[in-house]
Amino acid sequence: MRIAHLGAADLGSVRTRNSVDILVPKETANLCTTHRMEAARDRTAYVRAPLVAVVPPALPHSLADRPGSNTLILSIAEPFFSETARAALGSDEFSFVQPHAATDSLIREVADAVDREFPSHRLAASFLNALAALLAAHVARNYVAAGPAKAMPTGGLAPHKMRCVRTFVAEHLGETIRVEQLAAEVNLSPFHFARMFKQSTEQSPHLYILLQRIQRAKELLAGTDSPIIEVAADVGFRTQGHFTGVFHRYTGFTPKVFRTSAREASSRPIDPSGGHHDR
Repeated sequence: MRIAHLGAADLGSVRTRNSVDILVPKETANLCTTHRMEAARDRTAYVRAPLVAVVPPALPHSLADRPGSNTLILSIAEPFFSETARAALGSDEFSFVQPHAATDSLIREVADAVDREFPSHRLAASFLNALAALLAAHVARNYVAAGPAKAMPTGGLAPHKMRCVRTFVAEHLGETIRVEQLAAEVNLSPFHFARMFKQSTEQSPHLYILLQRIQRAKELLAGTDSPIIEVAADVGFRTQGHFTGVFHRYTGFTPKVFRTSAREASSRPIDPSGGHHDR
C-alpha cells in the first residue's frame, strides 16, 4: 500500500492509476472528484470530512482541492486488490460502483492512524501489508458489485503431480521455465497440462511461476545482503529494471524499499506503529 498526500501535480490534471485510490479529506479539505461516465458526461462528487471516496483503477479522473496537504490518499495496487476481492467475494467477476462520497468509519479510523505515523516514517512494510489487506477486503465488500459465485474447480492435476510441478519450479526459478518442461515432468501435452494446472490452482502456469519468483525475491531481499541485480538474476529476471517493475506491480514496493522496510521491521520489537511507510 502506498501513502501520499494530494499534491500540486495531482490537482486539475487527469489521473489514471493502476491502483485503487482511497481519498480521505481532512477537516480543512474542500475536495471534489470528476470522472467521465459511460454516457460521456462528467460526474463530480464533493468529498468533505467526514466523507471518503474510493476511485477504481484505470478510471480517468481529476481532483481539485485547496492548496496544502488536505487529503490523504491510500493506494492499493490493482493486482493485490483483485486477489483479495476475489477471495472476499467468492467470485472472479466484480465491478466497482460509481465513485461517490460516502461515510465510512473504518476507513476514517485507519486513515487517522496512518496519518499520525506518516510524518515520522515509522510504518513497517508488514504493518502496511496488513492494513492493505484489511482495506482491500473492506472496499470489496462495500464498494464492489460481485458477479455470480464461481464453482469450485473439479478435476485438475493429481496431488503427486502438483507436488512434482511445484518442486520443479522451486528448483529452477533462476532459469527460463517453459510450459513444455512442466508438462513433460508429469507426462502430459502442454495443452492438457496448462488446462489441468489452472483447474487445480485457478492460475495459469505463467502466473504461478511469476508469483513464485516474487515470493523468493522477498525472501532474498529480507534475508540476504545480495545486490538487487543478483536477486533479480537468482529469481529468473534478465534485467534489474524488469525485475523492479514486476516486483513493484505485485507488491506495491520497489525492491530497495521492501528490503529497507523488512530490515527495519526485524531490527526492533513487534510494534503496530513501527517501521517504514513509503515506497
